[in-house]
Amino acid sequence: MATPSPILPSDALRQAADRLASARRTFERGERGLRQLRRSRIPFINSLRNTGLTYVQARAKYDRCLDEQQRLHQQTTHALSYAERLYGTLCAQINLDEQKKAA
Repeated sequence: MATPSPILPSDALRQAADRLASARRTFERGERGLRQLRRSRIPFINSLRNTGLTYVQARAKYDRCLDEQQRLHQQTTHALSYAERLYGTLCAQINLDEQKKAA
């Protein structure tokens, strides 16, 4: 049975950087989506009214949609924060290891 090869610090750092970049892209996409959803409130509600819903029903549906998108964006915010902390921790650990080797 082969033992898994250890993850080198440079590999771990690259993985953390990739994760951070992905989290930033997802966060920015979510920001744009929420801005667009908020700006399109009236057209969104009117399009729902065109399907036969009353104004109150359409507004409630819009509000639920907005709440769900805000909840998902909050999860994305937490994922971004975690990715930033992980990347920072790995950078600090690598710097500490290099300082110990130099000493």
